[in-house]
Amino acid sequence: MGFILWDDLTLNLKVSNPNLDESDLRERMISKTTTSSVSDSVEGKCEGRKLEVLYEGYFYDVTDFIKRHPGGNIIELYENGEDATIAIQQFHYRSLKMVLARMKGLPKRPATIEEIGLPSDVKARHDELTKDFLALTAELESQGLMDADPKRFLIRIFQSLIMFTCGLAISFYLGDLSFIFRTVGVILMTLAGGQYLWLGHEGGHNSFTGNPKIDRIVQIFSFGFVFGLSASSWNSTHSKHHAMPQHETKDSDLKTMPLIAFNKRLVRDLKQGSKFWLHYQHLLFVFCDTLIVTLTWKFNHHLKFVIKNTCWLDLFCMVCHYSLVAVLGLVDWMLITWFGSIYVLGNLILSHTHLPVVEQGKKLHWVEYSLYHTTNIRSSWWVDWWTGHLNYQIEHHLFPTMPEYKNKLCRDKVKAFAKKHGLPYHLCSYWEAVKSTYFNLEHVANELRHL
Repeated sequence: MGFILWDDLTLNLKVSNPNLDESDLRERMISKTTTSSVSDSVEGKCEGRKLEVLYEGYFYDVTDFIKRHPGGNIIELYENGEDATIAIQQFHYRSLKMVLARMKGLPKRPATIEEIGLPSDVKARHDELTKDFLALTAELESQGLMDADPKRFLIRIFQSLIMFTCGLAISFYLGDLSFIFRTVGVILMTLAGGQYLWLGHEGGHNSFTGNPKIDRIVQIFSFGFVFGLSASSWNSTHSKHHAMPQHETKDSDLKTMPLIAFNKRLVRDLKQGSKFWLHYQHLLFVFCDTLIVTLTWKFNHHLKFVIKNTCWLDLFCMVCHYSLVAVLGLVDWMLITWFGSIYVLGNLILSHTHLPVVEQGKKLHWVEYSLYHTTNIRSSWWVDWWTGHLNYQIEHHLFPTMPEYKNKLCRDKVKAFAKKHGLPYHLCSYWEAVKSTYFNLEHVANELRHL
């Protein structure tokens, strides 16, 4: 979903400290990133050994930099010689010059074939993929497909705001008069909440206006006030999903134990696999699991994150969200939260979770992660709207900062690219994706029951 850049950290500090000059701001930024929970978690792991990242044929020493990296310990995902070239370029597409300027100050050395650790034929294939992918990226740039469109962004914000406001007004003024009015209000606010989360997701990728500060504020509001979540906490884990989707130990979206297991390989011991929740996950996912996950995010993970990392703007918007309880009542607020969790999480798991996982130690190319372990959902006007254009997950994972409505404009080129390199291009209907996801949950549950 999004990536925590230095621009994001600057914004948070300026919001809470508007009188800081540039030198003070820089000092506060370094202090903040150095003392964050992320740096605490990696300090012990990095102590006594060198941590290097491969970029364009050179290993860069990031042992000290990882403590200051605003994106957290995502760097560690590439510590075993995985090529981070395209990942860095795509993650930081709108601030690449600044990132490369900082990398110039890091110690570096040429990488050898032995250190990269790929067989010669695999290395040659990866090099060919990189060359053609960079050419494809340049072609899409020349066609303006990477450019943000602020007007379209404003239209989507306005549409969702109208839906949210109408639902809130109907619930508040007419909800006591009729069950029908109350139901309509809950449905409108649920849909608006889902649409705002899609908007926040895109804002986290800096693909709305192209201005990271504006996009960041939109994301914080969309996640915090409308959905009660922290944009900063979401970004810290979502970037790991984009880095290596479906990797059994590195994709944050697969870290759902002990509640859900999308693949038997994710269950590490027999005792874990004997849990009731896993044995009946296909039945419990909609009715229980989605709500449990959302409430755990709201009241545990995200709340702890914003307090520990002093994300005060996130916290302010999250606190404002709970004012809706006083307006709607606890029952309606819980219904909106439950239905919203089904809507959002039910759609988020359709594009990856029923596909095979990447085994620990296996090194894939950025393109291979996207094409082997991601599926698109066939486009229609309602699917595009319902999923917030996240039905083009292949293109979204290849080009995460491309405005999501433009993903469909490059799909034919991506299909041709995949065909040229003998790679799959998974495509199915919405209901086929739903069935595949459900039957995968059931299949894994059956496997675990017979361990």
